[in-house]
Amino acid sequence: MKPSPTPDSDLPPVPTRSADLPVSAALSVFSGRQDAGYHDPPHSHDRGQFSYRTEGFALVKAAGRAIFLAPGRGVWIPAGVIHEVTCRGSAAYNAFYVDGAARPQPAEVRVIAVSPLLHALVEAMLVDGQGTQDVARQQRLSDLILDEVMRASDVGMMAPAMPRSPGLRAICDQLSREPARPLDLDGWAHEAGMSRRSFTRLFREETGLSPGEWHQQLRMHIADTWLAQNVSLQKISFRLGYGSTANFTRAYARTCGAPPKGRQVS
Repeated sequence: MKPSPTPDSDLPPVPTRSADLPVSAALSVFSGRQDAGYHDPPHSHDRGQFSYRTEGFALVKAAGRAIFLAPGRGVWIPAGVIHEVTCRGSAAYNAFYVDGAARPQPAEVRVIAVSPLLHALVEAMLVDGQGTQDVARQQRLSDLILDEVMRASDVGMMAPAMPRSPGLRAICDQLSREPARPLDLDGWAHEAGMSRRSFTRLFREETGLSPGEWHQQLRMHIADTWLAQNVSLQKISFRLGYGSTANFTRAYARTCGAPPKGRQVS
């Protein structure tokens, strides 16, 4: 099963079976474009895969999570993990498969900020892959790329996990409807019928995040949805409670690895 080719690109469609790409040193690097409405149905690979957008946005569903990929943010999918990809608008990407014997490589799904060095290394391998026979150089580049992936800051899943406890779930449902609500640990703990300490401990146990981190990822998740709908940065900043476009832009860049791209005003 393969995705449909993209008519506006001379690049081949991405194979859903990583075995279709030969092993070259530790990494098999490729790039491509996807049209608006592109959908790669649930599938898995026999090798680990890392991909990131160089243009546009994509939604990746993996390990029960929804991950919004903006430029500057990449996702690592371990071998055997079922995932799917959807693009609302046109998008371009770089990606690579990693041989199972290559170490180190992450054991779980990770969303990371793509550093300028990581991007440059991937681009170098893309150029080299067009004809070089220098296996030793490819191995050196592969080692550096894997090292950058392992060292990169984990920005987490942009659609944070919902807690199971009814009291915590009710608060998170409210925040999903009103993302501009300010951080109020004492108030939230009171609503949940808990002490502040018990609330924060249980929240982290059930979501893997502190309440503040969860709220931030929720707002970035919503921001990506609105950016894909071409909502202006000014409106997004106001609706999410950042007070100004500058504050929102800084928060987005810290979380997603790059500033948002969008209209300043409606």
